[in-house]
Parts: sequence; C-alpha cells; structure tokens
Amino acid sequence: MNSNFANSIQIGVVDLSANKITIESHLFQDDVFKKYLGGEGLAADYLLRNMPPNADPLGSENILCFITGILSGTVVPFSGRFIVAGKSPLTGTWGEANSGGRFGPELRQAGFDLLLIKGKSKELSILNITNDSIEIIPSPNLKGLDCVETEVELKKKYGTKVQVASIGLAGENLVLITGIVTDKARVAARSGLGAVMGSKNLKALVVRGTKDIPIFDPDGLRELRTFVNKWVSKGLNFLLKPSLKMSTTFAPWLRRFKVKNYESMSTSSMIIESYKRWGTAAGTAVLVETGDAPVKNWKGCFKDFPLKKSAKLATDNVTKYRVRKYGCKRCPMACGGIMNYKDDQYDIIDTHKPEYETLAMLGSNLLNDDLGSIYAMNDYCNRQGLDTIAVGSILGFLMEATENGLISENDLGGLNLSWGNSEDLLPLIKKITNREGIGDVLATGVGRAAKELGGEEYAIHINNQAIPAHDPRFSKAFIIPYRLDPSPGRHTPFTEVMIDISKFHKIYPSLDKKNRTLDYYCFHQTISTLGLCQFGLVIGNYPALEFVNLVTGLDLSIEDLIRIGERTLTLKHLFNLREGVNPLDYELPRRILEKAEDGPNQDVSLIEDEDKIIEEFLTALKWDINTTVPDSDHLKDLGIEDFIPKT
Repeated sequence: MNSNFANSIQIGVVDLSANKITIESHLFQDDVFKKYLGGEGLAADYLLRNMPPNADPLGSENILCFITGILSGTVVPFSGRFIVAGKSPLTGTWGEANSGGRFGPELRQAGFDLLLIKGKSKELSILNITNDSIEIIPSPNLKGLDCVETEVELKKKYGTKVQVASIGLAGENLVLITGIVTDKARVAARSGLGAVMGSKNLKALVVRGTKDIPIFDPDGLRELRTFVNKWVSKGLNFLLKPSLKMSTTFAPWLRRFKVKNYESMSTSSMIIESYKRWGTAAGTAVLVETGDAPVKNWKGCFKDFPLKKSAKLATDNVTKYRVRKYGCKRCPMACGGIMNYKDDQYDIIDTHKPEYETLAMLGSNLLNDDLGSIYAMNDYCNRQGLDTIAVGSILGFLMEATENGLISENDLGGLNLSWGNSEDLLPLIKKITNREGIGDVLATGVGRAAKELGGEEYAIHINNQAIPAHDPRFSKAFIIPYRLDPSPGRHTPFTEVMIDISKFHKIYPSLDKKNRTLDYYCFHQTISTLGLCQFGLVIGNYPALEFVNLVTGLDLSIEDLIRIGERTLTLKHLFNLREGVNPLDYELPRRILEKAEDGPNQDVSLIEDEDKIIEEFLTALKWDINTTVPDSDHLKDLGIEDFIPKT
C-alpha cells in the first residue's frame, strides 16, 4: 500500500472580471470532502455559499463549474467523464451537462478537481491550464471559429498533447441550446452551458496535465482493472453472434410480443459486444419499432417510419463508414467511431459517429431516413456545440407548426420544412447559430420559441429543455428524471432497464429492493460524481465501490455511496428552491403521457400514473409532496443542515 497517498483536493477559482486566479487546497479527510467525495456535491455546496440568489444565468455572477471525479485520471476503466454545471439560461434551474473524451482526466492530472469560473473577460480569452497553474490569455483571433477550428489552432500553439474545451460561434452568439465541446465532438450539450461560457467571453480552456494521481492501493487497483478489462474484451461466444447480427431484423417481433426493456433479456456479453460494434446506433430501429423512439414529433409510430427506413439509421448501416474506433480515456469498450461519410451529396471527413439520440431526433422524429443529412447535421452541430436533441425538437416543432399553417415558408426564409424533407434542415440550423431571421427566436429554446410563434402544443419540452429520445410510455420510470431532476429533461439518471442490466441489487444484496428506485437514482448520481461513465454499468458486475476504496483508502459501503448521491441530489434541488423553482410548477407534454393515436403506445396512458409516481419518489426523498421542500430533520441527518430553507 502507498502510505504517501495525497491528502488534499484542489480547486481553481477564476475571476475573469478581476483577472484574478485563486487556488484552494482542502484536506482529503475534511468533512466537506467525505460528504460528497469531491465532484458535483462540492460544486453545489460552493455555489450555494458563494453565488447570490437569482443571479442572471448570462451575467457575471453566474459561476461555471468544470468538475472532475476522484477516479478521473486514474487507470480505472470507464473513468473518462466530466461534468459542467452552473445556472442554466435555458431553464433557470441547476444546469448540468456530462461528457466524455479525454478532457476530464487531463484536467485532473493538471491538478484540479474543480474549476470555478465567474465574471466576464473584457475581450475574448482562453484559460491555459498546466500543472497547478491557470493563466487568462486574451485570444480575439479565435472569434467566430467553430470548435474543430479552435482546437486545431490551439494545438498548433500549445502542442498536440493538450486537451481543449471550447465553444463555437453559436456559443459566442449566446444560443441557449449550446454546449461545450472537447475532442472535436464530445459535447457537454444540455442546459445551455455553452451560452454561459460565451457570456463570460471565454472561448476555450487549454489543458495539459502530467501529474500522477496518487493511489492508496496501486497493486490492488491494477489487479481489479485487469479483471474488468478482460471481462469487457473477451467477446461473445460464437453461438450468440448470429443472434446479435439479427438484432434489427428481430425488432418487429419485440413489438408484436409487447416486449419492453428488451435489453434486460440479453446477456451482459451481448450488450457489451453490441456497444463495441455499433455504439448507441445499435438501438435506433429496435426503439422505433417498440415505441421508445420519437416518431413524427412524438405523435407517430413505426407505421409512419417503418423498419425499411429506421434500419437505415442503425447498426452496420451507420458504422460501415467508420475508419477507426474511438473511445474515451480508459474505456475498454470504445463505443464511438471516427467516420468518413461520402455519397453524391455529402463528403464529410474525420467526423464522429452520430449517437442514438441524434439519429432519432434528427431521423425518425422528422421522418428523415437520409443518413447523409444526419451525418452532415451531426458534424455541424458538433462543430458549433449545438445540442442535437434540442435541434431535433425545434425542427419537429417547426414541421408540425408549418403543417398546421402557423408558420409559413416566408417565415422560414423560403425553406421547406416538411416531413421527410432533409434538404433544408441544415440551412435552418445555421440560422439558429447565426440568430438570423426566425433563428433568433429558435435560439432561445423550443418552449420559448413556441410561446412566441404559436403552436405550444407542438413543442415537446419540459421547462424549455427538449425531451430526450425516450418515450415515458415505453418505460414510465422516465417520468422521474424528466420531471424531478434538478436539471429537468434528463434521461440518464434513472431507468428500470439500467437497474436490470447493471444487476444492481444482485451485486448489493444488502439493499432493500423496496427502495430500488431511490437507491439506484442516488447511486447513479455518485457514479457521475466519481467521473465514471454509466455504460460501465452495462457489463453487469462493475465494481464501483471497490474502485473507490482502492483509490482513496476509505472503507465505504454501498449505503455510503447511495447516501453521498442523495446528499448531492438534494443540494442541487435546494439550489433550485433558492431560485424560486418548484419542479411541480412545470409539466410534461400531454402528448407523451396520453394514449398514442396508433402503435405500441396506443393503449398506454400515464395521465393517472404521473402524480402517483412523483408523489412516491418525493416521499422516499422526504421532500414535501406539494412544495418539494426537504424535511429539515432529514437535511440534518444528511449533514447539510446549513442549507435548510428559510421559511
């Protein structure tokens, strides 16, 4: 064992207005660290103490946080994630976006567990971050460049080994559906935090870190890491490979037999192999057929977008353009890909493979089976940092509003936005980036745009955040994160499918199955806080707890990890309450709750179930079922009594 294990974490505080850098060190064993294990809980604690209530999300008082986890920068498999957080200009709530690539581990190896950025630079600037050092550098020459161009320029100047997080022109123009881009296409896309970065006149972060991350038990960590990597890389038994190949063909049978949460039927090795071969593109056709994916702005079904179309956006039809695999740092699965797409209309070189959410929101949601157009839109959105979920939602809204006579081609600058027509989609997206014509109002988000343009019933969002490409009528558990997560409209924190795939309660039999929803929700919060990817959980036996204890030397239990997650979740909710936000004040669209007109969800209504699901989860959290204010005694029990709301 390494008795020299480091006993501190480091926070960089950047005041762009004052051109001032402060670096704080905190003892690893301090209560504040043990409460949160660093990460997002520590960031929420800091914002509640240091950011004034009701701050303008695009003002100098908003604090933009770059958050690594205590497993970031180590050899732990799937530890390539990081979080960006701050007050969202899109929703007015806690804003949060999670992303992968190599930036998070690099920032941790540069010595920073948390980076807090406030104020506004006098001119467009970058942060140059090296080992234990941060420098603010004016960089007006980068103005107007997209994220790929920005990264290329910065690597020319600072070296090919640096990692870059940047915004494109859309972020500079304060488009509220922009994120922050690393590795040319890994986007922390949700909540409009790219606009927050743009509001601070901050174009990019350039990071180079060479510091070793101290490990309490390096020998034990290497042994466990080897075990996990071998499990992921061992491949499928040859008898199972044909069934994997038939996954798209088999999709209609899953629908006909009304199979839901189909992934839980598969072995872990089949799921691993699927992600390794196709990534999230594996699911497009299956999810359209079974009623999970959006079709025709959430009012259609597989009959509107049949298998012959949805299959074009899935599996080998997407990945056949791959020139090499792509994986985030320390990922043994490598579900991404670098692609060269070329046909009679498009020639897109060195681009990243579109993910399922993109294929669905820009594909089935628009009745668009032109894969080339999706590659082109995906590449453009990545370059500008645009959230493809939000873009697909806006385009679906426009198509339906146009169909019903609320918006004309003249309003759209002569563009034809009709179902299935892919030709004019990219020009419309460019209008959003440039805030040109109708693009100016669309840049504020689909909910606000619909309120101004008309046709609010066609805007599928919650509190102005577009609904992700998963239908709650397919799995009603999505109601919880869509409605109650501090950053509304998220799908990753909780699904019943992930509980089954991860074998959560089989790995941890001491947990009460009656509390499985809350336990897994809080566990997933801690997984994100640690810098881990949730796809690591699909291997079915991921030893997250063991990795934490081997790295830190702590002797935590699974109950401790769940409690840390609950504490962090509660703090983020308290941030919203302080901002005057009660999640019960905004509603999910009836279109994704009531019975569908046709297809797999035509007999499914969540109108009566929604309130019960919400009330049960609030009760489990010990939050008031009307005000959502947490119980004061429970806050004391969680050790966050400093933040008890004032009555």
